[in-house]
Amino acid sequence: MNGVVHVLTADVVGPHAHLARFTVHLRHLPHDPLAVHCDFLSPDGRPTATWVFARALLEEGVHGLAGEGDVRVRAAGTHTELVLRSPSGRCVLYLRTAAVLTYLARTDTWPPAVAECVARAVDELLAGLTTAD
Repeated sequence: MNGVVHVLTADVVGPHAHLARFTVHLRHLPHDPLAVHCDFLSPDGRPTATWVFARALLEEGVHGLAGEGDVRVRAAGTHTELVLRSPSGRCVLYLRTAAVLTYLARTDTWPPAVAECVARAVDELLAGLTTAD
């Protein structure tokens, strides 16, 4: 099964407070159903950087504030702020909340496949935790 790729335009404020506009792909993959893969694309359409974080951060952040540490998401009127921090600095993406909600709805349409994958991952995790060395 292929993943869901949602194309968005984001206004990005980088470490030096410069505003730029980027095309961003939010990807949801069947083998990693609890994660969002956020690809920044170069002007010619090639991914230049990818951040991976919990899908739950977007679900919570479009309605309030979510996250601690390297990834934070916050509702900001018609936009959703996605703050990414690394040792080299921080950037803030401003995504249209309607586009984020569309992405979340598209990725919510996979219940059987996602449920099976999540169940398998939970079973593996529990087996690993309960297996004595």
